[in-house]
Amino acid sequence: MIELTTPRGLPVKVPETLSEDVSDRFTTSEWRAAKKSYEENGYVIFSGVFAPEACDRIRSLWNEEVKPFTGFMYRQETARAERHSKNENGWIMNPILNLQSLDPSRFPRFREFATNSILADSNLRDALSALLDDAPKIVQSMYFEGNSATWEHQDSYYLDSEKIGEMCAAWIAVEDIGARAGRLFVCPGSQRIKLKDHSLSNNIAENHEAYILSVVEEIRSSALEIRAPFLQKGDVLFFNALTIHGSLKSQDPHNSRSSITCHAIPLSRDFLQFQTRVMKLKVSDINGTSIFRPKDLSSFENRAVLFIESRFPSAFYWLKRKAIIRVMKKKPSRRRAMASASEEAAAPLSKAG
Repeated sequence: MIELTTPRGLPVKVPETLSEDVSDRFTTSEWRAAKKSYEENGYVIFSGVFAPEACDRIRSLWNEEVKPFTGFMYRQETARAERHSKNENGWIMNPILNLQSLDPSRFPRFREFATNSILADSNLRDALSALLDDAPKIVQSMYFEGNSATWEHQDSYYLDSEKIGEMCAAWIAVEDIGARAGRLFVCPGSQRIKLKDHSLSNNIAENHEAYILSVVEEIRSSALEIRAPFLQKGDVLFFNALTIHGSLKSQDPHNSRSSITCHAIPLSRDFLQFQTRVMKLKVSDINGTSIFRPKDLSSFENRAVLFIESRFPSAFYWLKRKAIIRVMKKKPSRRRAMASASEEAAAPLSKAG
């Protein structure tokens, strides 16, 4: 067991071996027990969901098609179009966003394998179906090689099901994840904590830091435990949209943390962005899994947007920030919306009485 710190300096004990890890883990046939653990802790681990051959294949395609690319790609940390940022080992440190949406003319085999054999894998689909009580709708994905750390947060602040707290994320280890390689960390039981809604006071465009600090303060004030589970190649850690989590900084010069994360909502639900915009998504059915392709670069229009975004970033992102603020100003608070709904429900009764 080694002691590390989260991006905002909170201590976390990181298991170096499976025997040191206290996290519950299950096989792909133990859905009922796994779901109980997921509901209690806000996360659960399934061992060996993916065969080693599938993990090796996606890493090979990453090395062949993605790493040599010198152009712009959308990134997980910023959601912006950026070139690769590599460390001294040649690992890409700014993870890519939405594997299912990559340009098929530039990354044909990587996009196809990531979509059909990872995101639409039958074992992953069955696990998500059990945890969601519905067929899964994949709304986002990411690929990590190196990791510069991700701040403490709840995914629901950024994206969720229209019924807040239903979304489930899956962190897929496509290699053994060493203790110093930049593991995901979670706070067990934090899915039951209600943080402030995404609003003007803590919005992502202008006041993101206020949101992050509120999460860190909640961890401290509630004395939440922080775990960075041990994951081997093919294992998957599932966690709830309200589970506080993040990732540790890569500190191991010898081991990367090759992994894929995806987010899924129940098929019967619409998508919620920034706890503000409810969106109906156009999806593709692949092997029984519905997959949404944000900014799909098989489309000429989306390639044109990427071109403009990468050539004129200052103007583009200024306009984007202003658009987010405008949407937030129009958003009614959840409390007001609930009060309004209660008044509407009560109105016929008062007239009848």
